[in-house]
Amino acid sequence: MAPNKHPRHGAKPRYARTSRYLPRPRPALLIATALVAAAIPVAAVVTRHSANPGPVAAPEPRVTLQAKEVGFWSRDDRLSPPVHRDRSPVELGTRFTAAQDGWVIGVRFYKAPGEKGTHTGSLWDSSGTRLATVTFRDESRNGWQEARFGSAVPVVGGKVYTVSYHSEHGTYAGRPSAGTLRSGPLSTAARRVGVYTYGPSRFPHRWNPKNYTYYVGPVYRWLDREPAPSGRQVPSATRSRDDVVTYTPRPWPSVSRVSPNPSGEITIEPSAPPSFEPTPGPSVPPVVEPSAEPSAELSVVPSARPSEEPTTVVSPSREPSRTPGGEPTGGRPTQSPAHSPSNPAQNPAQSPAQSPAPPPTAPAGSACPGGYPTPACTGVPRSVSPLRKAANLGGNDYQVTTPGTVLDGVHITGDLVINADGVTVRNSQIDGTVINERGTRQYSFTISDSTVGPANGCVSTPGVGESHYTATRVLVRGHGDGFRVSGDDVTIRDSYVHLCSNPGDHSDGIQTYMAGKGLVFQHNTVDQRDAKDITAPIFITDPRVVDVTLTDNLVMGGTYSIQVKNAHGRVVVRDNRLVNRSWVYGPVEADCSSIDWSGNTLVTVDDDYRVTSTVGALPCHT
Repeated sequence: MAPNKHPRHGAKPRYARTSRYLPRPRPALLIATALVAAAIPVAAVVTRHSANPGPVAAPEPRVTLQAKEVGFWSRDDRLSPPVHRDRSPVELGTRFTAAQDGWVIGVRFYKAPGEKGTHTGSLWDSSGTRLATVTFRDESRNGWQEARFGSAVPVVGGKVYTVSYHSEHGTYAGRPSAGTLRSGPLSTAARRVGVYTYGPSRFPHRWNPKNYTYYVGPVYRWLDREPAPSGRQVPSATRSRDDVVTYTPRPWPSVSRVSPNPSGEITIEPSAPPSFEPTPGPSVPPVVEPSAEPSAELSVVPSARPSEEPTTVVSPSREPSRTPGGEPTGGRPTQSPAHSPSNPAQNPAQSPAQSPAPPPTAPAGSACPGGYPTPACTGVPRSVSPLRKAANLGGNDYQVTTPGTVLDGVHITGDLVINADGVTVRNSQIDGTVINERGTRQYSFTISDSTVGPANGCVSTPGVGESHYTATRVLVRGHGDGFRVSGDDVTIRDSYVHLCSNPGDHSDGIQTYMAGKGLVFQHNTVDQRDAKDITAPIFITDPRVVDVTLTDNLVMGGTYSIQVKNAHGRVVVRDNRLVNRSWVYGPVEADCSSIDWSGNTLVTVDDDYRVTSTVGALPCHT
């Protein structure tokens, strides 16, 4: 019993049951309050002379709750999704949120016909930290596979998590236009449902603008009648053999209900089995064995067979070039921020609500004397007629795996995937994306006098990325992002970027994402005026950025046109020209105190990007 101090004395408090100072109390009123799933129960003793009764410790209850279990798909769901064959290791995932606290106990994914090898499943938090992993055992040839983690992983309601599986073989099920998935407390956003990354198993943070789902989801459990208190804490759970979740409640600052019996022990049974959305079905058993029977017939989309990699210089084939805007044959998961294997660039009708950018004038291949880069002096020179290079990676994509390869005068109708160091690209047209990442590796390359992007339509992913590259006189068109910087040693000079956007995009001319050291962006033109879903022509805000030089650029458009924040080391922003009143909210948003800012001005330009007047100085704004 808790100590109770006599109201008339300042003496050391004594316990009420032995106090010499208190008159014999009348029968006490004992109130036992059980705080379900959270509280430590407290009993109060009320006496005639006690105005402020003290708390009395009561036995801590042990709460046992029967958990419900759901997933986005059940083992009984019969599917016929398209099958894609990338022939490259890939991590495929689904981003999801739970409406209330609970536990992820495993991973379920749909194994496509023809898929081989061992698979692992993982759960990640929003920062990319792997919370749990498991290896799938006793897999069937195809259909639903399921594996349980060694222990349940607590998740917090309202936070974003990613569940994924890794395929070494690169054959998987995937369908565009996924939409929102819901099942019990689980849901996904309307966009960025499916995510992926190529290479060894790691956090899948890229996404396809066509909003693919890759048929992988969490096996999730929650306590259906658990209250939603303020100051939420994730309960620590253990699983017994009969799959009843038992835990000791932690204190929460509110009383939810009174214990129905003096012992304080509470057992709550679920009121109804969970429902599945969008596919109704029965409650999933606690342990699911994969079905040995093959699923319904799937429509398989084969990819092109890889061809041998050239050793040094690539000679383009003499095949006629495919008409830009043709429907791609592949369905690979396009990554964001970079690689677009399914190549939505080839499909200008991918988003009827997109804000198209008019195609720039054909480049002349000459320098831009006395002015800023334009379509006339960047991209493939007019004297060069690039010849189509046959795809070797699947769909329309071309992969380089030999160090020192030179691509000169080629036309790649999909993505250019650079997986070797020292690659040179010049006088070439790439209708998709140029990407130099495989797994955790990024490879060095140079690109010059080349055009990147489709002549029609808009691809949400960046035109060129990610690190250790130099771009000179490059024309980027038909992309939501121009250049992506996700590592060290990137130099971009004398290039022209004309941006577009699709609904839901955050278009940028140059953007840093998990960037590194040594970015130089000098004498470039970035025009974002025709894009609607935008951020900025210059968007340098990643806290990993060290040493940035932004000089002598002409930019226009954006919410805040020049955004430079969170960078470290030496940050230089000098002699840039911003087209007056081309922004939505303001010209600049920057950490001015840490930037070497000088010589920047507001200007007007004509249709050929010639500066026609100087309006005034462009000060730095925080």
